[in-house]
Amino acid sequence: MITRLASADLKEMTMEIPALLLSKSREMETDRIVVENRYVAASFQTVRMPLYAITDAQMRSREDLKVYSHTEANDYIWFCAALQGNITSIYNPNKEETWQSGQANMLTYNEVEGCTCFSKNKPFRMLEIMLSPTYLEQIALSCPGMFDEMLAQHTCRTFVKANSDNIRFCPQTGKAIKELLNYELLGNIAPMYLDSKIREILSLFLCRLRQKDCSSCNCYSAKDNDLLLHAKAIVEQRYLHPLSLQDLAHELGTNECKLKKGFKTLFGATVFGYLFNYRMEMACRYLLDTDRTVQEIAELVGYEYHSHFTTAFRRKFGVSPVEYRNGG
Repeated sequence: MITRLASADLKEMTMEIPALLLSKSREMETDRIVVENRYVAASFQTVRMPLYAITDAQMRSREDLKVYSHTEANDYIWFCAALQGNITSIYNPNKEETWQSGQANMLTYNEVEGCTCFSKNKPFRMLEIMLSPTYLEQIALSCPGMFDEMLAQHTCRTFVKANSDNIRFCPQTGKAIKELLNYELLGNIAPMYLDSKIREILSLFLCRLRQKDCSSCNCYSAKDNDLLLHAKAIVEQRYLHPLSLQDLAHELGTNECKLKKGFKTLFGATVFGYLFNYRMEMACRYLLDTDRTVQEIAELVGYEYHSHFTTAFRRKFGVSPVEYRNGG
């Protein structure tokens, strides 16, 4: 992407910002780009995985600036959230929008000319999660119909948004974003952690998109959010010996109906669907990062018989555990 910075007195400078790419290996890759000059101080902290990439972009202009950019053709879908400050962006043909702190949206764009206006000494911070169609399709399996339009139009050379206006995200989304940005604290389980946080953020965004009035969305009360996050933690902690829905609801001090509805809304999967996905994600890490046998891994993720584990794994990923380990 080529970006040209134009100052108020029409002096200009040009800088190259490398196009955001996905990891070509199965390893997590990170880098940081810093821009420091008379016009702007900016940093772009990026983490890349094979199916998604995350960028924490921070910028403070030293004078009123217009940043011109051109995006090349791509197949990606973006989740963007403004974390600090306000900017105005103008896209062709003559589409203008304002990003304000606390707003988010999902969008896809190809061959788009853009101009973003930054105010002097006003810091701006944006989280950008670039999602491959394959990754979004995997998530969409648990939320039929939710991403149909985005997936259908992601290859078009156009500008498509999940909602015509950027929408304010709920406090729980802000909390999930903050936790996502602290991924470095998780060490070698960071990839699994990032995946779970992206899914959580997208689930919250979709819930917010469906019910734009936060007061009408039960899952946005602080008490209910804490309860459901506690439920998720219990599912993850006791994945080897999971509780029944009745026992889980009793432990949380709620009823089964509220638990099932809230969990599906917040995390995009049923309680046991989430448990299944969690076990499979753990199995993937064991297969790629250890030399343990399939039988050993089956037991580690809660299966007594490796044949049952192999059947479940194939149902999830379309290949056997051995084929997955061998890159098949």
